[in-house]
Amino acid sequence: MTHLTARSARARMLGGLGFVAVAALALAGCSNSGSGSTDAGASDTPSASAATVELPSSFAGKPLVAPAVTGYPPYAFLDGSDIKGISTDLATALGVPFGTEVTLKQDSFENALLGVNSGSYFGAFGADVTADREKSFDQVSFLEDHYQFMSLKGTKLGDSMEDLCGLTISVVAADSAIPVLQKQSDDCVAAGKSAITLQSFPDQGAATLAVSSKQADATTATLTNLGYIAEQSGDQFTVGGPKYQYVLIGIATKKGNGMAQALADGINELIDNGEYLKILKTYGVEDDAITKAEVNPDPNVEG
Repeated sequence: MTHLTARSARARMLGGLGFVAVAALALAGCSNSGSGSTDAGASDTPSASAATVELPSSFAGKPLVAPAVTGYPPYAFLDGSDIKGISTDLATALGVPFGTEVTLKQDSFENALLGVNSGSYFGAFGADVTADREKSFDQVSFLEDHYQFMSLKGTKLGDSMEDLCGLTISVVAADSAIPVLQKQSDDCVAAGKSAITLQSFPDQGAATLAVSSKQADATTATLTNLGYIAEQSGDQFTVGGPKYQYVLIGIATKKGNGMAQALADGINELIDNGEYLKILKTYGVEDDAITKAEVNPDPNVEG
């Protein structure tokens, strides 16, 4: 697996979306519930007879739906009315080895996970692989990343987690960073320092707006996510502060329904035929590539 220290690809990330447009559209699309979400379908319908990966019987021969959590550029975002991103491009590309159409439905991250368990979605793309999450879901890895912070340019965040004591941090609801920061806040209080205040938002666009409006000192997310937003914002934001929680990014599937192995087989086929790397290069994140997708991999990734 690729090590997570070199991030030169950030400078090569594609343009075409101003940050304000990204944030506004993210708020419009990602805060909706499943019942009010907008659908966007894949342009081509693969043939079931051409399938190279066998799906579980509960999914075989049926169109598949994946949630598009469009508040997470470059994982998923809106370009006008088009849904783009690493997660969504990967989801629709899986329609070829699966031999079925994959459509996208805008939703929040929380609703995406709920939709996986209810059977509305075959997988929630872009979910961090964690030990706690693997208790509730089967997960399939497709990328490596780590967490950091983004603030208005000129804000000093320090280099250690202890430097966050007393700050207000915006974060997306249900994100795996929340328990990490809650524990750090407890450590701050135990050391006689001020607690960390966490503000929870439905998507990264809203969490970022909290920083730009000075409601929060910083926001936290994966470096892939924050690096893209900072690049598109010009000189408004800077990525910095302590690095923490080196993670595998994955797809959460319903526990025990067999879809995880099909997803791993499908992604590995895309890795072998070059389509996987092509998708990553589109968004300048090929340095985050993995060499093999795995079902419920060890969530402990070294920095």
